[in-house]
Amino acid sequence: MPGRAPGHVATAAAPRRRRGLVLVPLLLLAVGAGWAVHVSDGDLASLVRPRAYVEIDGEAVAVPLPEPAQGRPLPAVPVTTSGSHAFLHTAPDGAPVGYDPCRPVRLVLRPDGMPEGGQALLDEAVAQVQAASGLALVAVGTTDEPPLLERPLIQPERYGEGWAPVLVAWSDEATVPELEGQVAGVGGSAAVPGADGAGTWLAAGRLVLDAEDIGGLLEREGGAAQARAIVVHELAHVLGLDHVDDAGELMHPVTSSRTDLGPGDRQGLALLGQVACES
Repeated sequence: MPGRAPGHVATAAAPRRRRGLVLVPLLLLAVGAGWAVHVSDGDLASLVRPRAYVEIDGEAVAVPLPEPAQGRPLPAVPVTTSGSHAFLHTAPDGAPVGYDPCRPVRLVLRPDGMPEGGQALLDEAVAQVQAASGLALVAVGTTDEPPLLERPLIQPERYGEGWAPVLVAWSDEATVPELEGQVAGVGGSAAVPGADGAGTWLAAGRLVLDAEDIGGLLEREGGAAQARAIVVHELAHVLGLDHVDDAGELMHPVTSSRTDLGPGDRQGLALLGQVACES
């Protein structure tokens, strides 16, 4: 497993050096758990359109077909700033891999342990990231799914036959070891193939926040802005941004002063929102 990478952290008592974990290994974990991709023409539909399959517990499962779409739900955000940014996943030509901008990015909330003010905090952070990326982030309800690292990417018993929605959850280090010590949140998504085996998009993201750390910040005078910055930082990981070395960006791994998106953050999110749609 890759080591823990720095990120955003805070506590209720006093500011701490921020650290966190970027969930780059989600796709690697899927492969390690027996997920294999191949293109098959073994049914009638594939005579028209080949289908990619993943192997789960020894059984072949078709990669979900995208929902019908009539273009983007939200307009693309033009790139009007420039600065340091990096992507967690890139195509062979160096282009960023992101969520399909022609379909909403669905979010489900596990509300267990959510601190007072937590819902408003999430709403504000989601609105910021949506405005910067041009991706439609849509809440679709609550869930009882546990916030585990080895999250199944397809869960028909909970969410139907498509890719699992982004899980937003509150937890602690006893349940989620990645939240140990000074880590206040972890976020990331899996890079998955298109239904016909062509192209790559993000899916089945996970955002887990330390309820005690975030709750402590919300109780502190002036702490709401720092708490929101943590959530925005981790949501940006979910959408495909990586850490950068520039301390002037919110995606810098160690920062305590920046509480809004920097110019490189905005550039990167806008570019992630402009990836090609899955046909």
